[in-house]
Amino acid sequence: MKKYKKPIIGISIDTGSNKSYSKFPWYAVRINYINSIINSNGIPLMLPSKPELANYYFNLIDGVLLTGGDFDIDPKIYGEKKEKSVNHLDKSRTNFEIKMAKLSLKENKPILGICGGQQLLNVALKGSLIQHIKNTNIKHEQIQPRNRPSHKVQINIKSNLYKIVKKKEFKVNSAHHQAIKKVGKKLSINAFAEDGIIEGIELNDHKFFLGIQWHPEFFISNYDKKIFKAFIRACQK
Repeated sequence: MKKYKKPIIGISIDTGSNKSYSKFPWYAVRINYINSIINSNGIPLMLPSKPELANYYFNLIDGVLLTGGDFDIDPKIYGEKKEKSVNHLDKSRTNFEIKMAKLSLKENKPILGICGGQQLLNVALKGSLIQHIKNTNIKHEQIQPRNRPSHKVQINIKSNLYKIVKKKEFKVNSAHHQAIKKVGKKLSINAFAEDGIIEGIELNDHKFFLGIQWHPEFFISNYDKKIFKAFIRACQK
């Protein structure tokens, strides 16, 4: 049996300034993002948000994981005025992640965007966002703990995502107040929520270019595990 080396996965991380941890700014990422890569046979490498270092980072890694974060993308990037509902911005991280997304696109290197990471992939490909989801029959910022499911997603059976999960519908968690509005160039929708919110996007002519609106790093279901395993396999090839 042929053995593959464990791929190195670059993981985007949050910038924080909460002084209960430190009086000075810090970087952080939830441990389950790290563990989801390790448990799927990858090697995690955290990437500080330095746009000027994007090319150097990119040459060190086999794949990119864009995580969710406690910030919103500046609507100016997709040609809209900022609404009052928009949370604080992180210009450095946004610029860094857009660079990483464009490098992945150019070099055909696997990339997985989760929650805000999916929204970033969409914006990087000239798409736009709903700046704040209005009332629907689903609470997309769920009340229950994040490690529990809250609503169903319906999977496009013609999508690459369906080939991975082999399931038309399953339950996921939800922790976002924004969502995709206009889909980016060449992207296709692979998952919807029951209220019509776009829950997944992909780029068909790429080795692995996938966006997921929920948080599969919690490994709530076997379908979440399959997504990470497929991502790591793509990074090994």
